[in-house]
Amino acid sequence: MQSYMQGIKNYAREKLIEHAISSLTSQRQESYLVSKDHFTKITDRFNSMLFRFVGGKNIEFTNQYNWQFFGGKNSWFEFYESICRPKTASELKVLYLSGPEPYNDIDILCNKGIRLENIWAIESDKKIYEQAVKSLTDAKIQIKIHRGSLTEFFELTNHEFDIIYFDACSPILSPQQSPLETLKQIFLNRRLTGLSVLITNFAEPKENYHWGDILAPWFAPKEFGELPEIDDDFGRSALEKCASFSAYSNFINQHLDDYYSSFLTHFIPAMASEIIPMWQLSALGSVQSNHLLNEQALQKELKTIKNQQLKADSFKELLNEIPHYALAVDIYPLLNWARLIRENLSADHPLIKFIESNRRKMTIEDSLYICSLLKRFEEADTGFKTFIHNICGEKLKTTLSKLDFFDRHMPLTCDIPMKNLLVELLIGLYGHPYVAHAGKNLSLKYKAKETWMYSDVFVFDQCRYLYDFLPTLDLWESFFENFANQTIIRGCIDEIRRNHLYLNSSLFKWGFVECVDEEFSCADLPERINLNDFEK
Repeated sequence: MQSYMQGIKNYAREKLIEHAISSLTSQRQESYLVSKDHFTKITDRFNSMLFRFVGGKNIEFTNQYNWQFFGGKNSWFEFYESICRPKTASELKVLYLSGPEPYNDIDILCNKGIRLENIWAIESDKKIYEQAVKSLTDAKIQIKIHRGSLTEFFELTNHEFDIIYFDACSPILSPQQSPLETLKQIFLNRRLTGLSVLITNFAEPKENYHWGDILAPWFAPKEFGELPEIDDDFGRSALEKCASFSAYSNFINQHLDDYYSSFLTHFIPAMASEIIPMWQLSALGSVQSNHLLNEQALQKELKTIKNQQLKADSFKELLNEIPHYALAVDIYPLLNWARLIRENLSADHPLIKFIESNRRKMTIEDSLYICSLLKRFEEADTGFKTFIHNICGEKLKTTLSKLDFFDRHMPLTCDIPMKNLLVELLIGLYGHPYVAHAGKNLSLKYKAKETWMYSDVFVFDQCRYLYDFLPTLDLWESFFENFANQTIIRGCIDEIRRNHLYLNSSLFKWGFVECVDEEFSCADLPERINLNDFEK
């Protein structure tokens, strides 16, 4: 048997683990999406613009605001520091897939300061597990090695890890394995700590699937910033791509490496920051009963929304009949991803099964419709067929209609703060998103034996210093009456968006306080590194 410890694979593993550990230790403060330095700079800029707008005539407002803000800022800094604490390598808890020679990973981990007591190894195959146990016994190494399914382990145990190394060794969609199910359980059951790293390693696509049909639903409704450069050669808008699905699918197949690589880098962060949190929120029975419709009415409305039959004799009638999400596809990217999957893939396809994942009678597909529509709450009165009010309970309609950021109609900030920010704060409060830092991403590619492998290091921040700063929805009105609370929220949203933008541009859209410039820049997303280039 050829040794598992191939040179280039071992080199890749060492780079991935080293980056993961340093991101959580020596570079830990830089890995949080919000820093006290940026927060101070951006809120100072916001306040200076506010005071310039108010002028010297309203001294009472200025004094009261200053008193509220500086007291609130100091209190929030204490809250932030209670969450964003340093860690050493010896405190990090790590899980990885064992394989027949688990010592390879253990050696690297321990050399980087990880303690044996904090290492878990998982192996599902009985024969390989026995080889691994023998290898550990011979080396007199005692760690926690568990025989069983990784998916089941994440679903049914209560362990939380700083680093999970998911070396799938298969494509992200595989009939033999269920990588999507494993990823789902990691985020759904919150198996990663508040600041954590997920390392993934997937094989190149196999010919058992038509990968153009798999990837086209993801890329068709996306904005240009999340598309591979080659997409420019297709030369069509998001709406045109959706309408010419077959042609777009074939184009993707011709450039599969570019699209597959980009999909791995962007889909997993979107799954962690939006797809699973939206599902978490929508599946809560209390959220449905308090803020949406009752279960039966909600399911009836969703069925209507997803099965629209167009009846129009003129272009004007068509505009009135066609759902807004089918016209403005790029502002409903996740909804249209689910829609295009449903329209173009067979009922037994793994992606169909994924979006049909059911929790308390709420599927991922339904939750993407619900939350995508809620994020576009302000489109409800535009005259287009939006369905937004169809899914909202009266209480939520009233709350979202009344609430606004106090500077909404002041020409202060780069972006006008829209109500999608409020909806996303609600999703974050209940859905516990993991938001990846684009600047901390590490993407590698290498050829092991005859197969190209795609590795990514995602550094995730749960941002509880923002989401837990908020009370629950029924208290938002009184909370937002304190303008300083709003400024603190805006300061956090601004930097989260800057550091996440190039992974998922739909998160906290319209959230910038200041434009992107040299002083207030965005984190760049590093390109994937081909390790084989260094062998030449």
